Amino acid sequence: MNLVFLTDHMKFSGGRRLMFDYASYLIEKGHNVKILVNEERGELAGTVPVTVIPEFTREYIPDCDLIIATSPKEVRQAWDCRRGKVVHFCQGFELTDLEHRLSGKVLPPRFQGKGFFHALKIFRKKFTWRRKYKEFDEVYKLPTYLISVSVHLQKELEERYKRPAPLCRNGVDLNMFYPNPDWKPGTFSEKRPIRIINIGPIEVTYKGIQTTLEAVEKARKKGIPIELTRISPIICKSEQGRELPYKLHEKVPRDLFCKMMRESDVYISNSTEREGFGLPAMEALASGLVCVFSNILCYRSFSQRNDHCFFVPEWDADATVNAIEKIYRMSPEELTQYRKNALEVASGFSHQKACGEFENILQKISEEKN
Repeated sequence: MNLVFLTDHMKFSGGRRLMFDYASYLIEKGHNVKILVNEERGELAGTVPVTVIPEFTREYIPDCDLIIATSPKEVRQAWDCRRGKVVHFCQGFELTDLEHRLSGKVLPPRFQGKGFFHALKIFRKKFTWRRKYKEFDEVYKLPTYLISVSVHLQKELEERYKRPAPLCRNGVDLNMFYPNPDWKPGTFSEKRPIRIINIGPIEVTYKGIQTTLEAVEKARKKGIPIELTRISPIICKSEQGRELPYKLHEKVPRDLFCKMMRESDVYISNSTEREGFGLPAMEALASGLVCVFSNILCYRSFSQRNDHCFFVPEWDADATVNAIEKIYRMSPEELTQYRKNALEVASGFSHQKACGEFENILQKISEEKN
């Protein structure tokens, strides 16, 4: 197949890294693959061969069988250039987050506040969000070929847009994500606090990081010793220029990311239903961590069992505190069993299998007659 992948730059995100992983696999399988970017800058620069072009237009995008893009903006550009069939690789559903903002259910930290002027600011901002919602919805309505990364996303897309959205669940490279070989069961104490890890930019509302931080603060007030580490591709304004009650790491290389995951005890994600698959959560399970997940569809779809993690309601910091306290009071035997269960669930999510499935779906789309 002649394939073109589009992404504007090479800054780190889980979704962009996954696209590059799939592109690399397809190159190895002998397909003619071009990865087009507007700028070769960011943490992922050098990980895959790319071609820099000034804009995603017909003038610069070559004829091909398929153009694969993820963001609505790039899907629209791919469609407008008319150079090949367009594959909308859906790794999340942006409209859910915008619906939450418009309803007032959740707001990014930079838009939180009180008073008349704050209310006026939000009133004006909602015009932007409504415009963006309409633009994104129109992109999803285009007759592109959809690929989804989780069962709930597949169902949502197929119900809303009345066309197939074949499932290609993400996988984990188990050669990189594996449990700490030196881990020994024990109990937590002031001298040996719980090492909790949390992933993502604090300003990305659907990651639910504000809920996680609130829960950790409340747990500490209850006397639970916690060492919290956050990893983010960017440092947002709310985390700049002040002392933080946690360690914050930016733009962590992949090998160090895997090491930091292995050396933690607990992974917490309070993501909302906007989450597409939740790859860091699966990577945490593969690293043998005891996990606390929000009770959302993508995390529930990992397994039908309930003994591999703790589920807490969406937005619920108090329930997250209760989960942290249960982990704190676990016996060494209980900790060992949770880690074993986590590894069993993660073992069903092979990266190689996901790559092969992605290739098969693209092949079927390529061979389908217009």
